[in-house]
Amino acid sequence: MSTRQMTLIAFAGLLATGAAFAHGGATGIVKERMDAMSAIGKNMKAVGQMLKTSPDVDPALVAKAGEAIAGYAGDALTELFPEGSLQKPTEASPAIWTDWTRFAAISDELQAYALDMKALADQGADKQAVAGAFGKVAGTCKTCHEAFRVKK
Repeated sequence: MSTRQMTLIAFAGLLATGAAFAHGGATGIVKERMDAMSAIGKNMKAVGQMLKTSPDVDPALVAKAGEAIAGYAGDALTELFPEGSLQKPTEASPAIWTDWTRFAAISDELQAYALDMKALADQGADKQAVAGAFGKVAGTCKTCHEAFRVKK
């Protein structure tokens, strides 16, 4: 596994861990999207842990995670960001609404990469292929967070 893939696995673990602490006091649409991000993070962490600790791919785990992540991405994700929904404790940046086209494209990319990861698992791909697909999913999360998440 490459250094880049290991870095992205570590990033996925941080996403899942950090989400649990950030949700205090969230309500309405902000809570809904924080819950969605938490679910994405948990699925990323599960695949990342498997890739880091297991010699083999667990295709059922990867397929389930890919499907779950895809279900929270694309239009399902962008619908959780109605304009002006910046109530605390949101971590959403106002840049989401000033660069909506890019934000929506990244959300669609996340969905496509998650479905690719699921397809590879369904086809019995080896660990290297799954790790590559996982890296694309994690990289998309990272890109979005760097561009559209308020830096704490």
